[in-house]
Amino acid sequence: MLEQQAVQQGWPGGPIDTSLLTRYEQHVARYVWFGQERVVGDKIELRIASLGKNVVDRVPDHHPEIIQGWLNISGLCWLERTSLKLTELQLLSAFVERRHLETSSFHMPFGEMTITLDDVTCLLHLPVRGHFYTLLSVTQEQAAALAVELLGEEYQFALRETATQMGGYFSQQWLYESYMRNANLYRRYDSATRAWMLMLVGCTILTDKSYTRVDAKWLVMFRDLSACHTFSWPSAALVCLR
Repeated sequence: MLEQQAVQQGWPGGPIDTSLLTRYEQHVARYVWFGQERVVGDKIELRIASLGKNVVDRVPDHHPEIIQGWLNISGLCWLERTSLKLTELQLLSAFVERRHLETSSFHMPFGEMTITLDDVTCLLHLPVRGHFYTLLSVTQEQAAALAVELLGEEYQFALRETATQMGGYFSQQWLYESYMRNANLYRRYDSATRAWMLMLVGCTILTDKSYTRVDAKWLVMFRDLSACHTFSWPSAALVCLR
């Protein structure tokens, strides 16, 4: 009876106009309000993949001085220090369960909350101000061409990697190995810096559900290393993570 009234008059503790948030009926907040269990039977186990250990284990004791300089100028060096090796499954599960996809907000017992740019910059120490860069996805061939131009890799070698990843992507391990080759063997420090930065953002603020790949389209943002600090990285992070 209460649920039928809610459809007509709005949800208690929820949206008044039910035509706006059409998926609220399936949200956990609605079930909590009526004192009901949302799932009957076995609950779906949440799969959480943390890439923090990958970052922490790969961060060297020190980068070559010129690479460290570019990292410092970009402001992305802080991402090396903000990754966690361990994550709390129950805490993250609670946040995921209470997130509303239509508003990108969390319905908590004390009210509604959302992640803001200020939160991102406080947690990750990234500057909010900057240019917002809208990028288009790239093909396997285009990704390989970017690797030739910006990472100093051979085209066929890079193309084999993108073919293995089945699209315009590089694996995090491949980027790390590219960094190591360029920094320690070839002394191509600009290419090494791009490979490291791309792997770094791909493991942190620009990660995706593959848990192992990095979208090659982000490599374009590192073409001019002296301009990396001009981008609004927190904005890109919010767009990617949402």
